[in-house]
Amino acid sequence: MTRWAGPAVSLATLVVCIVIAEYVVRYFAPLPDPYELKKTKKDLNQYIRSEFPRNFHHRTKAEEGLPGVIGSNLFTTNNMGFRGDHIVSPKPNQEFRIFMVGGSTTECLYLDDSQSINTILQQELNKHIAGNTTAKVYNAGKSGDALPDHISMIAHRIVHLKPNVIILFSGINDLTRSIYKYDYLHYIDDGSEKLSLLTLLKFASTEFQLPRLIYYAVRRLVPKPPTEVIEEIPRQSNYREKVQVRKSTPISNRKPRLDLEAYRVNLKTIIGITKAHAVTLVFMTQQSTWNSSDPKVKDWQWILYRFGVTYREDVMNEALESLNDVMRQLAAEHGVPTYDLARLMTKSSDHFYDDVHFNTNGARVAGIELAYFIIRMGLIPSIYGVSPETALGDQLSSTVQ
Repeated sequence: MTRWAGPAVSLATLVVCIVIAEYVVRYFAPLPDPYELKKTKKDLNQYIRSEFPRNFHHRTKAEEGLPGVIGSNLFTTNNMGFRGDHIVSPKPNQEFRIFMVGGSTTECLYLDDSQSINTILQQELNKHIAGNTTAKVYNAGKSGDALPDHISMIAHRIVHLKPNVIILFSGINDLTRSIYKYDYLHYIDDGSEKLSLLTLLKFASTEFQLPRLIYYAVRRLVPKPPTEVIEEIPRQSNYREKVQVRKSTPISNRKPRLDLEAYRVNLKTIIGITKAHAVTLVFMTQQSTWNSSDPKVKDWQWILYRFGVTYREDVMNEALESLNDVMRQLAAEHGVPTYDLARLMTKSSDHFYDDVHFNTNGARVAGIELAYFIIRMGLIPSIYGVSPETALGDQLSSTVQ
């Protein structure tokens, strides 16, 4: 017994220390479970597969040198999970309600709430709106979302909130999904795949904080795979890392795969939904900095890299324009007003910080010009009556500087 007393005391002391350390980390510096989504499938809302939580607060920071974006910025969502003011339900009679729907180019993650495109659009519309009506613009943009996600968000949530106008700003994520052969019929894995013993051990161990601490410590030492770098959306932007992934992969002469028919069908679905609910739909085409004459933009382009292949600028620009053309064609066929950003905004670092994302000035310019477009098309009750062009003068004829 005496021989085992020392090891037993040491073992008991070790266990006590581990338990104390676990509780200290758990209550004073808790770490997220790296496998939480795989364990719980919390990302699979049965009706809306991609959404922000309600009353979400998130502070982001732009890395040094990112064109047109500076410092720390606040990203928040309201009581319904959208960027913008508190949503009153039922909708007040005097409110003219607009939703912007899209991916990260709509979302404006690294821009402050006060600088995002929905805020600029709302402020500009309220300068020119008639009577006691107030324009409210809510931002339903979310990184990675494409038309299937937009359909779900519009059909299952937004139409119930009684919008007057829905602005659809899509393209870049639909191009990405085309490239990797996204299944638009949505046959999904039923989750019945048997988990390996190693996976079960990883899942079990990361229920505790100390294994999570070890996981994150090791992760810092191991280089991230290219896919993780590209898909990661950290609090502090990592576009330099993304650019390095693009630069490390030789440029291919391949053309990106396109699924124009799926894009067309999904756009027609959104047209049908909005018509059925008597909601005015506005299309907004997607601009990029590909094939730009501005040499600065090339230093920050990373979306040319898609799933192990770096595509040429010209072929990616052509592919994105093919999607824009589908949008233009359907707009003409169904009478959908279209703010053609791809033809109106210059491919410049004055407006974009990378391939497609607005910087502060770009969001300001797009928001103001979009407001003038809405007024010019008579989509909102304005103080100018039927002739906003006369009242707004030269502002309507050129891009704001």
